[in-house]
Amino acid sequence: MENNLKEKTARGIKWGFIDNVAGVGIIAIANLILARILSPQDFGIIGMTAIFITLSNSLIDSGFSSALIRLKSVTEKDLNTVFHFNFLTSLLLYAILYFTAPLIAGFFGQPVLTDIVRVLSLSMIVNALCIVQKVILIRRIDFRTQAIASTVSSVLSSGVAIWMALYGFGVWSLVALQVLKSVFTAVILWLCSKWFPSFLFSVKSLKEMFSFGGRMLLTAIVSTLWSEIYSFIIGKTYAPSVLGQYSRADKFRNMVTSNISTVMQRVTYPVLSMINDEKDRQARAYRKILRTAVLIMFPAVLGLAAVSEPLVLTLIGDQWVPAVGYLRILCLSGLFTPLMFCSVSILNADGRSDLTLYLEIFKTAMAVFPVLAGIFFSIEALLWTAVAASAVSYLAYAAAVSRIAGYSVWRQLKDVAPFFAVSAVMAAAVFCISFITAPQWLVLLIQIVLGVAIVVFAYEFVYRNEEYREVRTAVLKFLHIFA
Repeated sequence: MENNLKEKTARGIKWGFIDNVAGVGIIAIANLILARILSPQDFGIIGMTAIFITLSNSLIDSGFSSALIRLKSVTEKDLNTVFHFNFLTSLLLYAILYFTAPLIAGFFGQPVLTDIVRVLSLSMIVNALCIVQKVILIRRIDFRTQAIASTVSSVLSSGVAIWMALYGFGVWSLVALQVLKSVFTAVILWLCSKWFPSFLFSVKSLKEMFSFGGRMLLTAIVSTLWSEIYSFIIGKTYAPSVLGQYSRADKFRNMVTSNISTVMQRVTYPVLSMINDEKDRQARAYRKILRTAVLIMFPAVLGLAAVSEPLVLTLIGDQWVPAVGYLRILCLSGLFTPLMFCSVSILNADGRSDLTLYLEIFKTAMAVFPVLAGIFFSIEALLWTAVAASAVSYLAYAAAVSRIAGYSVWRQLKDVAPFFAVSAVMAAAVFCISFITAPQWLVLLIQIVLGVAIVVFAYEFVYRNEEYREVRTAVLKFLHIFA
């Protein structure tokens, strides 16, 4: 049983990473190409819509996907009830955004936002049509199918968006990228999941799932407000080009933090849910998940901060220089992202979505301080204050895990400290290379090689640990080096 669970988790993480590297990675490459063609202002205008689209997507899901994943057994009535609820909610929210689009455009002083919001909002309806299909695959821990869907849809939508940018469509190429990605993904998931809705609906089923999913919904709303509030404030307070610079830096950071954390959470949440009635086993599994997450995340995040200047200049050009400073600070706050994501997984797996909600409210309340710093001082002040707010928020999450799983805050910090130390030493050495006088692409290449070499050496000979050996074995197996 233990080995079977470990195999499922490993397989899920492997395909989850393939999904992100292939699917999200392709979109990231497309955005890099688009950043060389388009202006920071174009990206800033799209950034102004983020809070509205993301918040609406959270309302459409209403926490039901998490509720479905957590259920020991799911009936056709449950699946159809969630499907119809999601679809009807998406239609209602689209209508609201369609008619309020002129108000949003007026608030930001950008008339073009009226049409952009109306077109971008179509992606919400499309996303609602494939939520249940994704849940079915997640319950099977089948991330292979999702990886295929994500990869194919990313290639197709990226190709169209780049073509549009080259032919002068400007900001609309970014709109097309998002909408077409949703459309292609939905089509492939419908074809691959082999599940189709029927005319079943149960109010009783809806109420039962909402008792858990309702708190998840509120948590998602609060989390969205926290994650998008900075873009909202920057978009209102500063010029669109400034928001574009911040958005680009945030995208670079999220390529590492959010994507890896999302993979870990998508895989570990159903796994931890399977053993939520075996507390000792669950606590051991969570400790391994936490240590594996920081093993991967810490060197990636601190390494990104160290190579930020040659990375930005090499990939998207000199017009994005201001994004370099923003990225370095954002990486520091990003250190706490995997820690909080892991905490959320075990809390929700134990059915404590109420506690997750309270923590999200606390984290969002902490965002008041960065917002005020951004309004009255500068973006840099906002970002540094956000680092402090993230640190305090994580301690609250760690305390909650200590209460639920008996895994004390001190033990959590002690377990992640060696991984942070290795990553910090690596980042310091890599940053020193940036002072070499050489082409930026060469500096970046040397930094990456040096960073990987230091991390591998440290874990092979200095701080040997089980998590590293398991990750190394999985990577080598995946690459078929020792088949």
